[in-house]
Amino acid sequence: MKHHNTAGMLLRIAAASLLLYGVCRLHTPERAAASTVRQGRPVEAMHAAARADYLDSMEKEVVRHLNMARSDPGKYAREYIAPKIRYFEGRLYRAPSGAYRTREGLRAVRECVSVMQGARPAGALTPSETVTIAAEEHARDQSRTGRTGHRRADGSKPGARLRKFGRWRITGENIAYGLNSGSEIVANLLVDDGVRDRGHRKNILDPQFSIVGVAIEPHPFHRYVCVIDFVGK
Repeated sequence: MKHHNTAGMLLRIAAASLLLYGVCRLHTPERAAASTVRQGRPVEAMHAAARADYLDSMEKEVVRHLNMARSDPGKYAREYIAPKIRYFEGRLYRAPSGAYRTREGLRAVRECVSVMQGARPAGALTPSETVTIAAEEHARDQSRTGRTGHRRADGSKPGARLRKFGRWRITGENIAYGLNSGSEIVANLLVDDGVRDRGHRKNILDPQFSIVGVAIEPHPFHRYVCVIDFVGK
């Protein structure tokens, strides 16, 4: 993982367990191989992260899957969400990549597929180094402290962290724990098992968001923490 000189950037701009942490939305070192699925995907969605050299291959994979889901929600649901159904035994999800117990079982997966089949496409998210720094600050804080959630150890919230890097009309944050595959991270956030308002899914598919930052760090209790920060101008 590449770490950034946060102070310098500010001056320049003057599976053990799986958790999908509560969504934060405000208005005003193992890596899996990157996905090579390309058929039928808009060039914009497939290559938005290609030149983002501040992201590692795993973080780029997350961006690619976010954009595939946004550009064609129905197709993404068929290719990446619906296949999960065959790995359920009641509420236990047992796939070759790992096993974990869900809260809702198949109901959440089937609901996700149904909703995404009727969802409208959204524009591709553009990766941002500054927004990635905001995500990385939080991921590294949790890697060091073992905390979970949207508040940092100093009490700061996502909106405040993001406002250090720009003036945004809308901000949002998704956090996933315990996964080290871009497709699994995005698919599980879309299913949003156990999250009543499906806020992670709403963030991913929201056309108001146009910029994204992603940071993945090791976590002392959940193996990995992935912080995804969304902003819209």
